[in-house]
Amino acid sequence: MLPTAEVPFEPIFVEEPLLIPNYREAIISNVGLPFYADVDRPDEVPADEQERTIDLAERILRAGGVRTGFGHHEEVRTSMESWAPDADEDRDAGPGYWRSSVLLMSPREMNFGQLDGEPEEKHKKAKTVLAWAEDCIDTEVLQEIERSQADDIKQAWRDAAEAELTQREIEQFAEEPPEELDGWQRLDAGHDAVEVAYVADNHGTPSVAAVFEAADGELKAHEFTLEAWEENDGNPREARLNRYCVTTDGDGAYACLRSHLLTFEVEPMEQLEV
Repeated sequence: MLPTAEVPFEPIFVEEPLLIPNYREAIISNVGLPFYADVDRPDEVPADEQERTIDLAERILRAGGVRTGFGHHEEVRTSMESWAPDADEDRDAGPGYWRSSVLLMSPREMNFGQLDGEPEEKHKKAKTVLAWAEDCIDTEVLQEIERSQADDIKQAWRDAAEAELTQREIEQFAEEPPEELDGWQRLDAGHDAVEVAYVADNHGTPSVAAVFEAADGELKAHEFTLEAWEENDGNPREARLNRYCVTTDGDGAYACLRSHLLTFEVEPMEQLEV
């Protein structure tokens, strides 16, 4: 089941609740953060029941193919327009806007599953799509789509929480670089430009990975062979680099160095002094 930080979303096609209270805090805690950590809501996570309904309706319109029984977008439009005349205010439990909502939806909205209009108008269109789907699409398919939406919401929060955890670890690494990280040993570098450096045997090549201040004042993260490092008296501005340190975890030289140290499987070397 998928929890939520606010009032649980009511299930629409599934029988069991998909959302239980405090799921955001639970996911944040599960990835290693304190449950009260401030993690911004990801853009792809609906903010409330109205946004969730709109998102679910758009997913149904985009499903298409053999999954919903409509092999072409034109068939969706034809089906909705055929369904609409009997879906007006005279229908039992009808809210009185289903027929007008279908007439207001453009072929593009039906074809590409992206509803237009102000939030309230989009919500009415979405509820209309759900009513049509309930009449015209197999229930198991709709349940599958709704569960997929719940899984995507959970995953989005998990990704956001993991990104926040990684950012905190990067900041901690920059503030207090550890003596050892995944086989890399911190090097007591003797050059003023070096902020922090690590040494290890990287696939048979003794190597130094370092954050240093370049001549232009910018912090950079590079890896050097130990031989080139020693030949230039530990001056990273003069030594020929072996490879750049890159990362997708965060921004800045320390993020690059930390990612680099965690990427390569290395053999430790004895602590060296340059």
